[in-house]
Amino acid sequence: MSVNSFEILPNDILYEIFVYLSPIDILQSLFLLTKRLSRIIANEYLWNIHIGDTTMSLLMFNDQCQNILKLIGDRVVSLRLTLIDIIGGWSLVSSCLQYHQISLLQRLHLIGIEPHEFDKLLRNHVIRHVHTLLVDVTPSSSFKFLQVEGVYLAKNVNQIENDSLEYQITLPNLLNTKHLRTLTIGIHTSYFLERLLLCIPFIENLSFGVNDRDSDEYDTHDTILLPTSIDTHHLRYLSRLRINCMNSISFHRIIALLSSVFGQLCRLSLTLAAFTSISDPLIISGDIIQQLCIDRLQPTATYILNLLLYVLDDIEEKIIFNSFFKVPFIHRQLPRVFIQELDDRDFGSIYHSFRIYTLPYNDTILSSYMFSKNLEKSCQMPINPLNLFPRAHTLSLRGYKRNNSVRELGNCRSSISSLVPWSSITNISINHSNVLTPTTLESILRMAYNVHTLDLFDHRGILLRPILNNYNLTTLINQQIKSFEIFDISLTLQNAQRICTLLSNRLSNLKKLSFSICDGYDRWRWQPSCIVDGKNKSIKRIVTLIYLLVDQLQKLVSLRITFSNSRYSDTPCFPHLIRRQLHHYPLNQPFRLRVTSNKIHIWL
Repeated sequence: MSVNSFEILPNDILYEIFVYLSPIDILQSLFLLTKRLSRIIANEYLWNIHIGDTTMSLLMFNDQCQNILKLIGDRVVSLRLTLIDIIGGWSLVSSCLQYHQISLLQRLHLIGIEPHEFDKLLRNHVIRHVHTLLVDVTPSSSFKFLQVEGVYLAKNVNQIENDSLEYQITLPNLLNTKHLRTLTIGIHTSYFLERLLLCIPFIENLSFGVNDRDSDEYDTHDTILLPTSIDTHHLRYLSRLRINCMNSISFHRIIALLSSVFGQLCRLSLTLAAFTSISDPLIISGDIIQQLCIDRLQPTATYILNLLLYVLDDIEEKIIFNSFFKVPFIHRQLPRVFIQELDDRDFGSIYHSFRIYTLPYNDTILSSYMFSKNLEKSCQMPINPLNLFPRAHTLSLRGYKRNNSVRELGNCRSSISSLVPWSSITNISINHSNVLTPTTLESILRMAYNVHTLDLFDHRGILLRPILNNYNLTTLINQQIKSFEIFDISLTLQNAQRICTLLSNRLSNLKKLSFSICDGYDRWRWQPSCIVDGKNKSIKRIVTLIYLLVDQLQKLVSLRITFSNSRYSDTPCFPHLIRRQLHHYPLNQPFRLRVTSNKIHIWL
């Protein structure tokens, strides 16, 4: 279509065309095409902007900030920012927004923002008109290690010290409790949540995680006090509740606190990972789940369960495991409940581990343990795996070669393999080096054709090299994988250059690379203090490694090196020397650097 033909299209048709294009594509392709299009785009089209992704370069991110936010920042209604592995991303965004009087922005979605950046955001004028603020954090986010609980929900942040929130939980104007109907609050203690619940009387949809001091820290003879159930008057509108408990005492405390509201719920989602035993005063069994949760729900209420239990000294009798087969909710037709034993040796041979979950399974991570004969038998009739696992995007390969279902998953003709939603899997996580062979991994990657992230945890150091030396597998990984995260216990400062040279030759298309140097272990310890000129020798090896990877991996946008040291005082990484070296001899492209004594992160 010529420019003249495009010019005569009515506005409604143009808007229909815009639906199929991203705002960035519209600006870059159409904004300067004609004066009419420029006017429509800048003044009449309400914008929902998404900037950033998990593999965006520094130049591209900065370009989009400069050429989009500076241009139409005052027209943005919804802004979504992906800041994962982006160093100082919010500062780039805010510097472009400061040129506008932001009055139309109503929805702000932040993915991967760091606490210090979020603190700046709360002081920024941008936040004043926001009606919806969403913050997604990654598993490694610094938010998970904050010392002050709920710091961003309290006023007078500068005056807060550890544990001082016990007396001053108040929600600032950012969260107007009269209008707050849905709240997802992350992981806190039940003590904090007990006080918070009193501040949100109109809440309808509530989601949170609970992490109290674990019950194994109590003496078995101690009396463990549970909180009094909250008055239903305070939560009379609550109808949907989602709870994620980190241990058994978290479960018992939060269930006791909320016991009075279970009867008004129309939907309950319970996630629990806990260690328990027959002698535990806060035992978790089938009877406990039935009595404390299921029996308190009204008959029409729906529930979702995802329970992971490690039971001490119950491997032979399996008392707690068998208790779940006897409770009524297991035998209901809907929702269908599955009980799956695990062969998880991470916690030793004294624990009997198993999982109880309902279908459809709403978690994003699928463990290979789940694909068992029981699941196969229950799905004998043709069924779309996307309906079984609607939110799944990560396949976690766990277990051991002799006793797991990973080989079945890698067999495309297997009925178990047909239950995996392969098209929706974008991440594969390999936990332990003896869970699969390179051949099985190749087969799985061919079925999971949308996978772009590979996470390898190799505790024995025997899988990475076979992968890198398997031509068919490395060719496939080079075609599919954009992000590769490696923990190989045998990767040391002495052999890192050789391994990274092999990796960069085989996997030249990588955009993100993260690996750990494990010189903190006794067998491969590197101690600069015990070496003549140890600091300079360490820095020379590390900087040479950085130059090698940045030069060889032409598509690289993020490089992260972690030092796994048992003695942080004798780390091989010296931040001030790293910064000085990269300042005097900069990389061959613009970059941002964040370096500590145990981690180096470079954004290109």
